Amino acid sequence: MENIQAVISQQAGKITCNFEQVEAALNERMHEFDGAIFTEESKSIAKKIVAGLRAEQKGFADNLKEEKKKYMAPWDSFEARAKLLIAKYDEPVNYINGQVKEMEEKRVAEKRKQISQIYLESIDGTNIDNYITLERIYNPKWENATYKEKDIRKDIVSAAVAVSQAVTTIQMMNSEAQDKAIEVYKKNLDLAEAIAYINRYEQQKRDIIAREEEKRRAEEEARIRREEREKLEAEQRARAAVEEERRKAEEALEAERRRAEAERYAAVEQAKVETAQEVIDSLIPAPEEEANLYEYRVSLSEDGKQKFEMYMDSVGIEWEMI
Repeated sequence: MENIQAVISQQAGKITCNFEQVEAALNERMHEFDGAIFTEESKSIAKKIVAGLRAEQKGFADNLKEEKKKYMAPWDSFEARAKLLIAKYDEPVNYINGQVKEMEEKRVAEKRKQISQIYLESIDGTNIDNYITLERIYNPKWENATYKEKDIRKDIVSAAVAVSQAVTTIQMMNSEAQDKAIEVYKKNLDLAEAIAYINRYEQQKRDIIAREEEKRRAEEEARIRREEREKLEAEQRARAAVEEERRKAEEALEAERRRAEAERYAAVEQAKVETAQEVIDSLIPAPEEEANLYEYRVSLSEDGKQKFEMYMDSVGIEWEMI
């Protein structure tokens, strides 16, 4: 089949317009308005001028569109036919591509089966599939026709060895979080992230233990302080009780002493009263005795004078101050 290449050619068309004449006319009209000032009285004239200029402008623009449409009509017709021919190329292209695609899909499907078989053979006798699936290490490049079977096997074995070493490394850390760390590793095959997870867990664990130890220490110190305080308070209460008993005993003794003292004082006073009465009675002259006049000069204080006068009155002595 002879290849025929489409070749497009054209002859230069000619479009004319009196640009210079119109431009000169517009420039002349613009000079007419240089320094022009419109007022309220000339506003209607200004509007008419603006309307006229806009009408001319629109007429020119409409004429341009119309002439462009006429000028482009042959091209539009030519372009439509050319696009139909261009689309014609898709028919054999799609037909051939369909077969090529079908063959490629078949080849890729067979290659995928081969890759799956290589994976099973490579992990046979191991437990790597417990940690990682073929999908997690799958490389789309393996499906290329140029990627050889030995290279695929090498990649899978290398990946399996890396996974085995990573899992062993995680397990050798002997952490309670190793199961969770393995799950972290399985998500993105990043050993560093899995180790960082364990390190964070262990640090948190140490922090918790430290806080609990600090809490126990604080509680123990608080208990000791409480017991010492309670012991001190008990001793203080005991001393206070002894002191209270001593105080009560002293008060009782003092009360007894005061009672005895009061009794003694009352007895003495009673004795004094009785003795004084006897003295007074002995000093009171008998009524039947004859009274004589005696004169004494006595030096007394004011208080002594009053008591002396009271005494003489009490024993019935008649007296007068000279």
